[in-house]
Amino acid sequence: MRKKAAAIIPLLFCLTAAAPGALNKLERIIISGSDYVRLGEWGESCGLTMTWNKKEEAITLSGAPGRLEFGVDSRKADIEGVAVWLCLPVVNRSGVAFIGLADLQKTVEPILFPRPSAATVKTICLDPGHGGKDTGKVEGRHFEKKYTLLLAREVEDLLKDAGLKVVLTRTGDQTVDLADRPLKAAQRGADLFVSLHFNAAESNVRGAEVYCLTPAGMNSSDVGGGKSGQPADPGNGQDERNVLLAYELQKTITGSLPLQDRGMKRSRFEVLREARVPAVLIEGGFMSDPVDARNIYDGAFRHRMACAVVDGILAYKRAIERP
Repeated sequence: MRKKAAAIIPLLFCLTAAAPGALNKLERIIISGSDYVRLGEWGESCGLTMTWNKKEEAITLSGAPGRLEFGVDSRKADIEGVAVWLCLPVVNRSGVAFIGLADLQKTVEPILFPRPSAATVKTICLDPGHGGKDTGKVEGRHFEKKYTLLLAREVEDLLKDAGLKVVLTRTGDQTVDLADRPLKAAQRGADLFVSLHFNAAESNVRGAEVYCLTPAGMNSSDVGGGKSGQPADPGNGQDERNVLLAYELQKTITGSLPLQDRGMKRSRFEVLREARVPAVLIEGGFMSDPVDARNIYDGAFRHRMACAVVDGILAYKRAIERP
C-alpha cells in the first residue's frame, strides 16, 4: 500500500505542474470578442476525457484531476460536485465545444491545479458583515449584523482550536467602514480575509453562495458575466488564490449543510476589491426564506456552518501548503 501511495503522489504533482503550461500551446479563436479554446483539446492536455450528450447539451470531462460538467450556452459549471459560475458561456461552434480562455486561467485551472506556495496560512481575518448603524438585512426583529457576529465568534473559536490565529474586523456592534475592513486585515498581518454575511431577496430564493473578486476585464456573476472594461483592482493580485479559497468554502458549506448550492460566484464588493490577501465573501443563506431563516437563527445550525467554514479554510491551507 505504501509503494502504491508513493507512486500516486509524483503523478499528481506532474499533473499539477504541467496542466497550466499546456494551456499556452492551444489554438485560440475569437468568439464574440473573447479568446476561446477547444474544450476537448484542453481536457486532453490535462488528462481528462470528454463526453458530450448533444441531446441535452451536457458536456462532462473526467479523469485523474477530477470531474467537470458544463452546459452549452451556459456559464454554470460543476467542478467535483460544486456549482461554479464562469464569466463566459461554453459555446458550440460547428459541432465543437469551446470554453473561454479567461475562465480556464482564472477559475478552472486554479481550482484543479493549485500552485503550491512557500508561504503558510497562520492568521485569518474574519469580517462579521455590517454592525452598528449598518444593520444589514432586516427580517422582522432579526438583524443580519447580529448573526454575522455570532457566526464569526463560532468560527474564531474553532480556528483557534485548529492552531490558527484569528483577528476580527469588529468584536461588537460597531460601525466599521467597508474600506477599513481589508485594511484591518493588512495591519494585523492576516493571511486570509473571510467576510461573513447572510442574504435576503424579494423572490423565493434560498441557498448559500461564496463570492470572490471578479477578474479584470470581466463582468460580475449577478450582472450576467461577459466582458467589461473594468481594470484590475488591488485584490486581483490574488486571483488564483481567491478562487481556490472561494471554491473550497462553497464545497464544504454546501457539502455538509442542507443548503442549496447557489454556486461560487464573482463580484466587486469593496471588501474584496481592496483586499491584499486571498479574500472571499460568504452569503450563508437567505433570511427572507423560511427554511434558511430558521437555520440562520438556530445556534446549533450556526455551529455546523462554522465547522464547514473552518473545514473550507483548512482544505485551502492543505492545498497550497502541500510539499
